[in-house]
Amino acid sequence: MVRFLNGLVAIGFLAAGSLAQLKDRINYPSGLGPSFDPGLNERTEDHIAELDPWGRGWIPQGCKDRFISKGYQASDAEVFNVKYDDCDRAWTFCRHKDSQLSIGQMVNKFGRLPIHMRSLVRHPIALPQADCSAEAYTGLGDIVMYGPCTALTVWIHEVGHQLDSRLNPVNRFSASNDWLQALAADSCVPDSYANFNAIEDFAQVAVVSQFNTILGYKPDGQFPGCFDHQHGLLEHNFRANYLEKGGSCDNRPADSPPVSMNPTKRDVMAVIKWDNDTELDDPSVIRCNFSATQ
Repeated sequence: MVRFLNGLVAIGFLAAGSLAQLKDRINYPSGLGPSFDPGLNERTEDHIAELDPWGRGWIPQGCKDRFISKGYQASDAEVFNVKYDDCDRAWTFCRHKDSQLSIGQMVNKFGRLPIHMRSLVRHPIALPQADCSAEAYTGLGDIVMYGPCTALTVWIHEVGHQLDSRLNPVNRFSASNDWLQALAADSCVPDSYANFNAIEDFAQVAVVSQFNTILGYKPDGQFPGCFDHQHGLLEHNFRANYLEKGGSCDNRPADSPPVSMNPTKRDVMAVIKWDNDTELDDPSVIRCNFSATQ
């Protein structure tokens, strides 16, 4: 389990129980949140244009699957179409009625991402939990926020997992020779959570790159330039097409179809599948656990 404090500082262990560590040095010992969230919040806007709640009884299939797999009733979902002023096609958000995140917070944080980053996501979903954690379903484009995940760095991190895979997790960029060579050439990673593995390192470097793209610099750390190969490689490959402001919302994942909130035979079979922990073995689902301080 990986836990985050004041941004994204990990005290984590691999499933086998050994401490994950890519480098002996980290650049931001307090995590990215304290250094990056204030500037990101100040220099971004949410772009919201309109919010349209669905009628009761209907939910996107993808949202229903996420609710049922976590033991929640689909009938407890609040479903909204959210149309931002920089895209003519709405996103469908799903929120459990007891989620610590309000629909306003979800819409605000997601809307602060550049249009091309948002376009990597199918459904933003919020479920209740005391502490903040999240999942990125990188084969589908869904992101799930559990609990009070209000830090913009967390939202960028989760969409960063979608950027890494771009609906093709078998060929994620963080597993490429280019990324692993850049990682090997550097003397540090951004923070403790990036030190967990190459997948989480990519998502944290994506946060740094998003900040640098918008604000034109990155905050000072302990070891200036210590992860420049990773940072430079990510921006070289993704800055123009994903991290820059402006553009259009092309190439978005198709929305999942609307279905009834009522239980079906398909739902029963899905619960059996998830009870057998098959989803836990799915490498396309990236899980992160956060503290209540997010």
